[in-house]
Amino acid sequence: MGTWFSARVWAAPEADPCTAAEKAIRAVGATERRLSTWREDTELAKINAAPTGTPIPVSPPLCQELRQALFWARKSAGAFDPAVGALIRAYDLRGTGRWPSPRELATALEAVGYHKLRLANCQLVKTVPDLLLDEGAFGKGAALDAALAALGDGVKAAELDLGGQVRFFGGQELAVDPVHPDHRQEVVATWLVPPGSVATSGNSERRRNVRGQRLGHILDPRTGKPARDFGSVAVWAPTGLVADCLSTALYVLGPGEGSRFLAGFPEAAAVFLVREGKNLRLLALGPRGTLIPKAPYVDVDSQPWPGKGQKEEP
Repeated sequence: MGTWFSARVWAAPEADPCTAAEKAIRAVGATERRLSTWREDTELAKINAAPTGTPIPVSPPLCQELRQALFWARKSAGAFDPAVGALIRAYDLRGTGRWPSPRELATALEAVGYHKLRLANCQLVKTVPDLLLDEGAFGKGAALDAALAALGDGVKAAELDLGGQVRFFGGQELAVDPVHPDHRQEVVATWLVPPGSVATSGNSERRRNVRGQRLGHILDPRTGKPARDFGSVAVWAPTGLVADCLSTALYVLGPGEGSRFLAGFPEAAAVFLVREGKNLRLLALGPRGTLIPKAPYVDVDSQPWPGKGQKEEP
């Protein structure tokens, strides 16, 4: 998936933490062989190469992962969308980057959209030509969930990190350090969160200049344009896949629309880091976690949910 993985495991005396960590590593490898679009021999890459309109059998693990991804695509009205590969190709985000022409962008958008997929009985149908699935906004979370499930009996606690997204259990809470969206070595707060997963979305590490303009790697699938670079957002959710999907959706939606969207999901929480001129405002959302800002980042808005919301499972 074009990134790195690390595992810290605490086990009971009768268990071997090294064996558990090796199981987690193998689970990440199996997920990569299923989901990665950085190589051509994976299940997802073969789906991308399959013809339009033909039912494609999907393995049970991938079927469940796609079912969850499509659920969050629907709930976010396409702010997160796993069927965004045509746009990634148009902007050459796996390469040096480019600005597509208006015609190229319009053509790419015709092949983008979760609603152009049909998934039933673990068979997938692509209803338009050139539609490409991309795991970039849900694959790390899926791999972390698989790694955690693979640890086995005797493991008392674990912290798994895949490309900066963490998945953990054991203990009461974990201290996560949100960093400045423009200065990655500068910690701006400590966020104490319960066991689950934390994913962060922002453009600071993978933003590049193309023809004198900044091109971010997070695209808005609804418009085909790069999402507005307001700063960054960190999301806590009970599972890695949900945290991964939501972090992308909230970044695309931005602090205002994102706050209203997340209010409907009381099982999740988020921290927006928003640039305001030379200042940085921290916006904490949700009933989970405690945000402790570090000086001079003391301008914190804390917004609990206006109501309990409706919990809906994929």
